[in-house]
Amino acid sequence: MTPENLQYRLDNRFVRLTMVLAAALFLSGCGGSDEVVKLGDYLEELEFDRPLESVKEIKVNTYRIPCAAQHHDAAGRDLPALWVQMKFDLYVIAAKEDENAVLASIERHRGMLDDTVIKVCRRSTLDQLQDNRWSAIKTQLLDAVRPLLGKERVRQITLVYSVPWEPI
Repeated sequence: MTPENLQYRLDNRFVRLTMVLAAALFLSGCGGSDEVVKLGDYLEELEFDRPLESVKEIKVNTYRIPCAAQHHDAAGRDLPALWVQMKFDLYVIAAKEDENAVLASIERHRGMLDDTVIKVCRRSTLDQLQDNRWSAIKTQLLDAVRPLLGKERVRQITLVYSVPWEPI
């Protein structure tokens, strides 16, 4: 991971945290005590219990996956698939104490893990690829790799890319 990518990701996390805190301040002045309790419950669900220093990013693999992205016209009719190549590095985020277990799972399930990532990516639609955050794809990948690497160990995934996909 390059220092520029790391700095971008840290800046992005800082912006998200700032937005959540700003929303908390805004909502605390607008509603009654019920709103503050609901926001507090929401913030607890976001798992701020682990500081950034206590987690580890573990590289799974670098992927270059050709796939036929399905898409539709304005009327909802299927259009011919657009052949694209997805390019990204996949990282899992786990607690530092789980790093060795996750690394062992990556090596033990390498073939199945790569097949699973390829299968998820090849089911992607053009709309999912055009989402600059790849939200749907990340969710599907997280749901697919967690059982292979340890549901309780893998906290999140990160995709690092300069150009996420391009037509081929």
